[in-house]
Parts: sequence; structure tokens; C-alpha cells
Amino acid sequence: MTGIATAVDIALNSLVLGGVFLIVAIGLNIIYGLSRVMNLAHGSLFAIGAYTGYTLVASGLNFFVALLITPIIAGFVGLILERMIIAPMRKRSMIYTLILTYGLMFFLDGMIKQTWGNEPRFIELPIFMGETLSILGTHYPVFRLVTLAITAVVMIALMLFLNKTRLGIILRAASTIPEMVSCLGFNMNYVHIGAFVLGSALAGVAGIIAGPLTTIDPLMGHEMLISSFVVIVIGGLGSLRGAVYAAILIGVVQTLAEFFITDLAMVIVYMMMAVILAFRPLGLLGEGKFE
Repeated sequence: MTGIATAVDIALNSLVLGGVFLIVAIGLNIIYGLSRVMNLAHGSLFAIGAYTGYTLVASGLNFFVALLITPIIAGFVGLILERMIIAPMRKRSMIYTLILTYGLMFFLDGMIKQTWGNEPRFIELPIFMGETLSILGTHYPVFRLVTLAITAVVMIALMLFLNKTRLGIILRAASTIPEMVSCLGFNMNYVHIGAFVLGSALAGVAGIIAGPLTTIDPLMGHEMLISSFVVIVIGGLGSLRGAVYAAILIGVVQTLAEFFITDLAMVIVYMMMAVILAFRPLGLLGEGKFE
């Protein structure tokens, strides 16, 4: 493989990995930005998305049809969790929801094991996605390019929703001045529900597109949760733009580290996070923004 082909391969892998991190982290960030709930069970919702996608495809549905159904199911699971578990604890200190969602994470992991077992699963892709495409000397898997395209579509749709729709504008306003939104007659309970459902749906999307990239197993959400927290910490709590920059940065650093060092990839990422926080304690774009 030539130097140009290697560079293209690393660049595309970085964008694909960063895209998955980004979708998960933004879902977590939306929940925190609107509800001030740091959902430690978010990784389990990511795993539920992956297993749901696997089940739908295994039952005979087309991968892209499963891609449309999976976030709906993940969002519905998020709705149940928010109404039954999170909402009653909302007025208490954040430490209560942290402990609660930490326990919820293990409960959901247990439910996943009970439903699908411990055996690794793999999402069967359409035939054309199993092929490769020649790009500047490298033969790159089509399914990774499709993953990159899906990530771009999801992010564009999310930005249009938040900036161009009435509901999206209400959600953005509620993240900064919830009292004003409440005074204008909007029920904040619906805002909290919307934030949790949207964040859960994004975790579901990330789960199904990550399924072909990695092995699907009951604990796959734990590593993704850690990575998404790294994205949020580096980008800045509540900042969507910060999450975008951080996800791309982490994708590049982790891909380069895996290519050249392999075993110490995550150590390099954590070291980078420590260096950034030493100079920017609130992250790249600070705290308290939801834009």
C-alpha cells in the first residue's frame, strides 16, 4: 500500500470511527443539555440498538429498513425509562440520577444477555455493501463508506431539526432558559421526554451502524459509553459543536494510534484528553452551551 493509499485509509477510518462516537455523544449531550441528567445507561441503549438491528435484519428485513425502525424502538425504550425511572428522580440532586442510571446500565445489560445470550452476533449486510471501492490506490469497504454517509445524513437532519423546526427551537431555548420556555406555556415535562427520546434514538442509530464495524456483544455499550464521555469532556458539556470537533479529533488520534501503536490506542486518547483539559478545563467550547 502506497503512502497516499495509507493516508486515505487512515483518514476515512478516522471519520467513520469519529462519526459513531459523535452520534452517541450528541445523544448523551442532548439529554444532559436539556434535562441535566448524565445518563450512564446510554451505552446500554447503544447496545440495544445494535441487537435490535441484528434481530430485524436476521428476520429478513433489509438493512436500511432496519435502520429506520431501530431508532424508533430505541426511542420507545428511552421513553419508558424516562417516564418510569428518571422522571420521579428529576428534582433530586444529580448524584441520585448518576447512581440510578449506573444501576440501570447493569439491569439493561442483564436483560440483553437474557434476551440474546452471550454469543457474539453479526449484522448481515446487503451484498453490495460487502464489496470494496478503489479510492486513490486503496480498496475501501463499501459498508464503511455507507456508514460515513449515514452519519452525515443523521447530523444534517439533526441540525435542521434543531435550527429550522419549532420543536427544535423550543428544545434549544429550554437548554438555556427553561423558566422562559415554561412561562411561554410549554410543558417542560414534554421537553424532558423529547430530549430523552431523541438521545435514545440517536444511540439506537449509532448501535445499528456500528454493528457491521465491530462484534455485537452484551457489554459493547460500556466501551462506547467511555468514548462518548471522552468526546463530551473534550468538546465541553452541553456543546454540540464541541462534540463534533472532539469526535473527529478522537477518531483521528485513535485510528493513528491503532495503526502505529495498536495496544496503547486508548491510553493515547486519555493522555490527549488530559493535555487538553490542562489548558481548557471546560473543554474546547466550554460548559453550559447547547447550540
